[in-house]
Amino acid sequence: MERIVREYIELQGDVSFRRFQNELSQKMYDALGQGYISSDNEVSLVNKLVDIINDSRFNKFRFYSHKIHGPRSYVEFNYRDRPITKEIADMAIVSIASYKRKRILQKVSFVQNKTDRDKKWAIDDEQLFLLKNFPRLSGSKGIFKSFSNEDIVFLNHSRCLGAFGLFMSPGEMIFLSAPLLSELKRDNGIAIEDIRQTETVANVGTHNFPLSIRSDHHLWEEFFYYIRKYGLEYVFFTPFLSNGSLPFLGNCIFSRDIYDFVRDWTQFNIGEPTYAFGSTLDPILDRFANFLLRTIGIQEYVDLPLEGVEGKFGNAMAVFVMHMDLGRERQE
Repeated sequence: MERIVREYIELQGDVSFRRFQNELSQKMYDALGQGYISSDNEVSLVNKLVDIINDSRFNKFRFYSHKIHGPRSYVEFNYRDRPITKEIADMAIVSIASYKRKRILQKVSFVQNKTDRDKKWAIDDEQLFLLKNFPRLSGSKGIFKSFSNEDIVFLNHSRCLGAFGLFMSPGEMIFLSAPLLSELKRDNGIAIEDIRQTETVANVGTHNFPLSIRSDHHLWEEFFYYIRKYGLEYVFFTPFLSNGSLPFLGNCIFSRDIYDFVRDWTQFNIGEPTYAFGSTLDPILDRFANFLLRTIGIQEYVDLPLEGVEGKFGNAMAVFVMHMDLGRERQE
């Protein structure tokens, strides 16, 4: 834990890190802007992001993005009182920190992207129900049949496992967790006015320590020891503590634009934790995240627990991975 906490505290005052965040944001803006000029749909816009994000680097960070081809990523579940089949998402975002090939922290989020029409987005009630609640998913049908022969249940402690990416003309993206979008949605969709009205509320308490769901007193003692030890070296860090939240290692439910999203992603604020500091928080979700990582070849750089996981993920999905290698020497 000490390594990642100290690394992020140091990064808060690193102008070159902020410059990298800004440059990555601009690349995403350029890609989406070109996509909207060409009247691209969600799939084409996501593919443009895959192309420009892949192999982005900054010191201990490296980004991988791959489009996995195949049939759509359908899952079967009960929508209230009836079984239905829906696509789970068109994008998965995985963040992983390691030290000398050993995992330290890992998070994942399933994101469904939508394009706008006059700054309004149509939202499918059944898919929103899926990404908000993650009910029991069939292990015999859909994308999980090659992964498990049992039904799937994800814990989703942070309520950040499911999310939506709302693309907006002329080339913008708003990121909302599925539970937040469920609160804002009206009738068959959501409009930009619905998001603006609740922007302040949505930002309150969105960055909490990822293990707030666990009653591990030793872990908390260790965490605050490192905050006291290293946080006092940086004057700017005090306001974050007084506000009751941290700018990193949190659970983000809302990013207003691409700049916010890139900052949240690069500061480990996106997604549901599956593994943290020696503890597997959700064994089934962790196995599936590793299944995705194996498909794109990340095991070349990180040791993944893949015992009993056969084959590769073979359904259509864009996978975006941020790998933070804490064993890598910092480059000046």
